[in-house]
Amino acid sequence: MRKIRIAVIGIVGLSIISCQSKKSTSNSKSEYFTDSIYSKSLNEFRKHNIYLPKGFDKTKRYPIIYSTDGNEIKEYSFYQKTLDSLIQNNIIKPTILIKSFSNKKIADSSGTKGNGDKLYLAYRYFEYVNQYYSDTHSPKLAKRFENHMKYFTDELIPHIENKFDQKLNKENRYFYGVSNGAGFGLSMLNSHPDIIGTYLCFSTFGGDIQTNNWKPNVNYPKLYLEYGSEEPFFLKEDADFLRTKYNELSLSAEINEFDGGHDYKKWNEKFIEIISKELANE
Repeated sequence: MRKIRIAVIGIVGLSIISCQSKKSTSNSKSEYFTDSIYSKSLNEFRKHNIYLPKGFDKTKRYPIIYSTDGNEIKEYSFYQKTLDSLIQNNIIKPTILIKSFSNKKIADSSGTKGNGDKLYLAYRYFEYVNQYYSDTHSPKLAKRFENHMKYFTDELIPHIENKFDQKLNKENRYFYGVSNGAGFGLSMLNSHPDIIGTYLCFSTFGGDIQTNNWKPNVNYPKLYLEYGSEEPFFLKEDADFLRTKYNELSLSAEINEFDGGHDYKKWNEKFIEIISKELANE
């Protein structure tokens, strides 16, 4: 009987050690995976990519970068590789990245190109750009931008921070977007200035930058705006407008023209450069 007790105790002891070992190694490397939530605002499931740094611990607080244009994850993607390197080399503090997918299905074909061919626009366009014309676009798109904004601000952000026990304030949240995704970011910066503290917006298309109401008594978020020397002229006009507006309001903005065009390589370089400064491990 005594031998049986010893054997049982030994098995239990090994089980505890095994569980502890699994627990200690489960976050021994970073994770980058795709998840989804059901959006009541959009009446559909929406995907998002999640990057959790090595050693992620729900009891700790992490800055979170919320980004547009999530995509299917390929083996050891740019974002996982970049964040792993910056964190492991003690350049930036451990950080969470969330990349929200857009809906890439075709939504409208009422427009035409300069050569007369039909212009096929995905839902992404109407989610990121506040541009709906009742005389040409489908009525089902009338509130797509508004509903996507509600999804991002009222559903995605609270869901992520509840899921990972992150009680954050404005200063610990960052936004990153490029092209139309950056335009969506600038719309959010203007209409919801108290949610996210710092915006990285590159080669911005859309955003209603010059027609939005910029209120003198509002503390708009810090802005990093990048655009290419070979991009359409209106990007420079929008940049000049924002530079003037931020100066008028005595707010922080770093606005820069890089050599090149609408180019992911340039955007990736600027992303690394700016987060290395903004999220520096002090």
